[in-house]
Amino acid sequence: MTTQQDFYDNIDGALTPEQAAQAYALAATGDTSAELENSGVPATTTATEEGKGDDGEAAEQAKGEASKGGAEAGTGEEGIDPSKAVVLARDGKHTIPYERLEKARQGEQHWRAQAEAAQQQLSELQAQAQARADAGQAPTTTDNMVAKAEAAIEAGVDASLFGDFSEEALAAGIQKLVEQQVQARVNQALAPLAQKQQQEAATDHYSAIYGKHPDADSIAQSSEFEAWVNSQPSVVRNAYLGLFDPQTGGTAEQIIEVFDAFKAATTPQKSETSAANNKGAASAAVANAKAEPPSSLSSIPGGRAAGSNALDATSDMTGLEMMAATQHMTPQQLEAWLNRTV
Repeated sequence: MTTQQDFYDNIDGALTPEQAAQAYALAATGDTSAELENSGVPATTTATEEGKGDDGEAAEQAKGEASKGGAEAGTGEEGIDPSKAVVLARDGKHTIPYERLEKARQGEQHWRAQAEAAQQQLSELQAQAQARADAGQAPTTTDNMVAKAEAAIEAGVDASLFGDFSEEALAAGIQKLVEQQVQARVNQALAPLAQKQQQEAATDHYSAIYGKHPDADSIAQSSEFEAWVNSQPSVVRNAYLGLFDPQTGGTAEQIIEVFDAFKAATTPQKSETSAANNKGAASAAVANAKAEPPSSLSSIPGGRAAGSNALDATSDMTGLEMMAATQHMTPQQLEAWLNRTV
């Protein structure tokens, strides 16, 4: 074992974080070996207090060492800066800034002191209430609030809800507790209605999808749909996949749009040019099938040309028809007709 002076005499240059931690340990013990234990790593001990973690234990150790050795640990006029000191963690590999551990320790002490003060205040209020009850006095407003707070804590309510257990803190805590209980009862009463609304919304959601795409299930599970989605740009693909996520699924309208786009991209469409050509060919065939009107008597099977005047028209008449046609002729017309027909 050597003295502190021997320890510092063996150090050449600035202290390493491990050596700084060893210096704190040196100040606490008063001596150390010439060589750092465990390759320059200060030894650690197992926490004996339940719930005390690495940070709390290391902070307590570092604070004690810093308070005792801060004035002694130095070479010449230069001492160790506590703000730059570190403490080796339990794993023996990493270091923890002393300042962080100190803040954690102070925070733990603060809240522990708050809890102890609140518990002491509660105990005093309980004792006062019990004394009044033993004396046959009626409980005060504070006594009643303390009883309510005590019952709530025994039922599992966090004691911090009642703050420091002053009359104001008790009143505020009880008010919050009542509001929580009322809200819980309201939520319980509305739960069936909310569940029904969710079921109706889900029914409407799927009804809209199946109404437009009865084959929605087979589409969503098909390898063709998967391949089509994967062929999209990443930003579009991720958006499509997000619509089918159970937690963040899209609306019925959005899913319908995706299925519409899938079918439009994968279903063969008839060519508009081909349809137009077919329509043109059909029109031409109908036009060719129409018979042209006859231009002469010979163009009509069994037909004959009509006369250019009344006299010519009688050439194809029967005897009775001729008599009727010539009945109103003048003598000159009748003679001309006879000369033509003879």
